[in-house]
Amino acid sequence: MSKKQSISRRDFIRVLALSSGGAALAACAPELASTTPEPVIVMTPERVIVKETVQVQVTAAAPPPLQAKLVWTTFRAPGTGWNEERIATFLALHPGVTIEFLPLLGATQQDNYGKMYALQAAGDLGDIIAFDPSHYQFMRAINKGLIVPLDDLVAGDGLDLNQWFEQFISIQYYQGKLYGLPSWGWAGYDTIKINTLHFDAAGIAVPDPLSHNTSMQTIGEWARSFRDEATGRWGLSFNADEISFVGLMRAFNGDLISADGTKSLVLESASVEALRWMYDLRVVDKVIPTGDSLGGTVDAAQIAGKLTMDLQGSFGMRNFMRDAKEPAAKASQVLLPERADGKFACQIRGGTWNIAKDSESPEVAYQFLKHIAGMEGSFGFNLVGQQGALVRPDTLELLIADNAVHEWFLPNLGNGIPAYGPSNSRGTEYTDAVKQWGSLLLDPKQPVEFEKGVQDLHDNIQLVLDTPAS
Repeated sequence: MSKKQSISRRDFIRVLALSSGGAALAACAPELASTTPEPVIVMTPERVIVKETVQVQVTAAAPPPLQAKLVWTTFRAPGTGWNEERIATFLALHPGVTIEFLPLLGATQQDNYGKMYALQAAGDLGDIIAFDPSHYQFMRAINKGLIVPLDDLVAGDGLDLNQWFEQFISIQYYQGKLYGLPSWGWAGYDTIKINTLHFDAAGIAVPDPLSHNTSMQTIGEWARSFRDEATGRWGLSFNADEISFVGLMRAFNGDLISADGTKSLVLESASVEALRWMYDLRVVDKVIPTGDSLGGTVDAAQIAGKLTMDLQGSFGMRNFMRDAKEPAAKASQVLLPERADGKFACQIRGGTWNIAKDSESPEVAYQFLKHIAGMEGSFGFNLVGQQGALVRPDTLELLIADNAVHEWFLPNLGNGIPAYGPSNSRGTEYTDAVKQWGSLLLDPKQPVEFEKGVQDLHDNIQLVLDTPAS
């Protein structure tokens, strides 16, 4: 899309900053009482800039000013400037509020969840937190009394939950109560990122990036044909973890665990077929690299033209489209095939913004939740915070205007299958078991017999699912 057709990212974000504060306050009442200076915030991926002040309307019928001291504890987007921008624009509207930003910088997301549990035990957990449903920490945090329900606050406010896609609102509920507002959300590992230059050189037509008509058998044939030992090029990459296995099994009409989170489905015929497909490619034919075979990351290898296809998702596709440069790479995607039940093979995954149960100012924290989960907050969370936050129709429209690649994500968002987590909230043990035993099954250097590897994967997943809740 040319500059004449769309506003630039920086200019659009500046327009949002110019318009959001005044519109919000002017809606309180029709009668103008006074004007007050309002800072204009410009978000860029590098920093947050306070550019100028504009006059915004403050009405005589405005509610009493908010007064509170809040702490925002999160591992989402530190260092991008998005968190600081959201704080600055909220404080401009509510100068009686102070917000301390406490970034969590653990090596992994699970490390950060552990840190939050430790902070809560010490009485130091912030007011605004995030225990993501699709990291299988949400139910556990609720059961341990860390998160407060939002139902009364939402009802009193009249908040329209239809602002967000239903599938990302639905995962905010537990036992009939609403515990959060959507943060990030996407369709999991639902696509094959492809380097179309390799397809063109081989005389293979590049599929429509919005279609689900390519079979897994065809993808397997491509993986074998694109492997070139002479140049070191690999045909297809697959990461042996929970999110990858779910996408793979669903593409074959199977699944990893049951919807109620109590039963491993690894031994079901469709799931076994999926595992056999991958086992043959990786262990038998050796056309799929292991972690040390690429000489770097999967993303770097594909950008450099050393990898033709990669099973990943929308966020990775967006980055590949941004970074691919000819003559090494040109980006497109192949969506996983439509299932026999009419659903698309994907895993609707999402996160949540929560209020800590020990917060002394839950009403003010709720207002801040709306601020970071609203249209402007979600838009910036994508483009500045570099998070895959495809949770709002209005944000998707803006993202598509900014970059047409976002349109490629719409089919699976509308017709996908939710992520299924263990009913006992043992998400860490579950994902660890999948990673450990899935990697052993698919290890080409120390191969195990297929049937034994599949049985071990099933047994160890079921062992976790059968363990009492912690």
